[in-house]
This record gives sequence, C-alpha cells and structure tokens, in this order.
Amino acid sequence: MKLRLIPAAAALLLAAGCATTSQPASNTSKDSADITFSFWGTNSEAASLKAIAAAFEQANPGTKVTTNWIQADYEQKIQTSIAGGTQSTVMEISNSSLAGFVPSFAEQQVDPAQYVQPNISSALQFEGKYYAMPFAAKPKVMAINVDSFKAAGVPLPSATTPLTLDEFKALAAKLSHGDGKARVFGSSNLWYRGWLTAAGGGYYNADVTACTFGDETGVKTAQYVVDLQKERLAPTSTDVQGQDQAQWFAAGRLAMFSDFGPWTVADFAKIAKPNWTLVPVPGKGFPMEVDGLAISKKATGKQLETAKKFVEFAGTAQAAQDLLIQGNTALGVPVIAASTATLEKVLPADRNLAAFTTALKTGLVGPSVAREAQISGDAEKGMNSYTPLGTGKDDVAKVLPDLATKCTAALQK
Repeated sequence: MKLRLIPAAAALLLAAGCATTSQPASNTSKDSADITFSFWGTNSEAASLKAIAAAFEQANPGTKVTTNWIQADYEQKIQTSIAGGTQSTVMEISNSSLAGFVPSFAEQQVDPAQYVQPNISSALQFEGKYYAMPFAAKPKVMAINVDSFKAAGVPLPSATTPLTLDEFKALAAKLSHGDGKARVFGSSNLWYRGWLTAAGGGYYNADVTACTFGDETGVKTAQYVVDLQKERLAPTSTDVQGQDQAQWFAAGRLAMFSDFGPWTVADFAKIAKPNWTLVPVPGKGFPMEVDGLAISKKATGKQLETAKKFVEFAGTAQAAQDLLIQGNTALGVPVIAASTATLEKVLPADRNLAAFTTALKTGLVGPSVAREAQISGDAEKGMNSYTPLGTGKDDVAKVLPDLATKCTAALQK
C-alpha cells in the first residue's frame, strides 16, 4: 500500500533520518536547551518517534533532539542508565510500568480535557500525580473472517456493539469445523488476561494491594478459556507455539482473531483473501495500554524547559499525533480528538478501522504495578505449568486461588 501522508508529514518523515540521530543517550550540558529521547519499538515505531522529534525541531528552530532507539531489554537498560546517571532527558514509558520508575521521573502537569477520554490521562498518574504525558494508546479490537461467516450462514457481529462472552462462544461453535491440520477454529488462541478484563474482572484490585485473578470471576473466566480449548473452538497454546496467528487467519484457519492491536494493521493490510473486517472485542474489552513520555528528575534549566515543550508537543499537537501513523503501520492510536480519525483512513472503510476509535473511547486501563513483569510473569508461569490454560491438567478452581495468594504476597513485599 502506498504511503498515506499529507505532503508536510511526508517531508517530516524524510527529514527524521537527518534531523535526529540515534546514539547512546546521555544528558547534555545543563546550559544547553538540547535534549535526549529514549524509546523502544519496531522499525516502523521508531520511524514514527523520530518523525515526531524532527517535527518538534522544525517547530522550534535551533533545538536539537538526540534520539536513542533501544531495540531490546528497554526497561532494564533504562534502569541501568538511571542508576549510572546517564538517562535521557525524555523517556517513553508504558502505563503498566510507570509505578516502578516514579522515583526517577519529574512530576508533570497534564490537562485531561486534551484527550479523547479520562482514562488516557489517568493511566499515567501515580498516587494522584502525573509522571508522564500521554501520547499514544493501544486498544484491542477483533478481526473476523467475513467469508467464514457467510459460508456458515451466520450473520456478522455488530461493527459497534460488543458481543457478550456467551454470544462469542456460540459463534465460535458454529464457525468451527474440520479435523487435524485442516481444522478451522472459530476463535484464535484466547489470552486469559484479556478475557478476564472482558468478563469484568482484573489481575489486581484498584489500589494494587491484592492479586484478584483467583476470585470467582477469575476462575470462571479461566474455565471459559479452558472449555473453548477443550471443545476445539480455539487452539491451545501448544497448537500455536512458535506460530503467527495472523498467518493462520490469512490461511482461513481462524474465523475470529480477538487480539488485534494497532500494530497488527500492517500485517492484515496484506491480507486480501479471506475478506475481513474489524469489530469490538466481546464484553468489556481487553486492557488498553497507554504510552507516555516521562521527563528525568535530573533535568533542569533550559533542558527541562525544552523537555516540557517536547512532551506536550508529542502528546497534544496534531502535527505530532498524525505522525503516529506511517503508511499502513501504526505505533498506536492518537489520543487527541483531532487525530483519532487518522488511523481510520489507512485502509478502506469496509475494514472498519473506526473500531479502534470506539475502543479508544471505552478502553479500560489497569493500575500500574511496580515489578509488574516479574509478578505477573511468575503467576502466568504457574497457570501455564499447572492448568489447561497452558500445558497442565490441574483444575483452575484449585490452582488460581493459590497462585493469587502467592501473587499478593509478592505484590506486598
């Protein structure tokens, strides 16, 4: 697909390669207004962020933004740079990881009215204070194989109203058929944590004092996932291990693909057959990630002034927000109203990329948890080892409450 950018934006993208540089981050002189900027991502995501930095330089002649693209182990490397006093002036951070970095980030002033919905700004609060400026959201939607629905004589789901979980399971049953490697599954592999949110539950309680996936809703949702796998309405984690489910979808082996983020658009843009479109994720939807830009607590003087201007520009200026979309690739969904339609125009209207705009306005954001990756990783390792959510055989009703108790103990350390 051809690059769909307005001429000015295209020029900025071309300028990004020479207007900014990628090199190890280090704080510039305190007397300088120049800043450094660290971020993660794929090639296309890095292109978006470099383009935003270039646009800022163009809007602020004489100011330099030195970019530092960290391609692996991002949080670990950021922590190492902070410990060594070499952190960038501005650092990308996810809402889910914010809590662990708060001591190193400067408090910011954020106006919730600038964004499409309150969850976007509140996602980057910790104990009532903002420590990062929102600039991109990553809600999930669901892709459906239109050809599969027509072949089964099943009406397509609403483009705007989510299915209930029971309705989703019933559809998966009607759309599943065949055996062995020719099996067509009604659903893609089910991400338990996402379906827990869809069912109205959560991994943690609101004040992050307990892990709650072992409660009634958590166990019921786990059994829901296990049942769909047992009935062969969705592939197991073993079925899909090491395989790309987007390729399964392209091959016609999945009728519904329920874990579709903005970054998935580029892969699906290549799929002409089977015919497909997007609809909301069932129930209350999957967790929405919000990415923000944090400022180092060590930034002072002119450097701090530039950093504040940069994060505000990236998060609230249409010139920057439109650059989150590069061709048919999206770093995320723009978070201001003026740019939320940008992603919708990447593909023809029948693909319904407008589903992302709907998901953005209703997206649920979980609390930020220090050491989240370690804590949830240990819990998920147990689920996958002992229960049919992974390769185990033990009853989820017995395993999950015990894992949640251990998770809560780790959370409270």
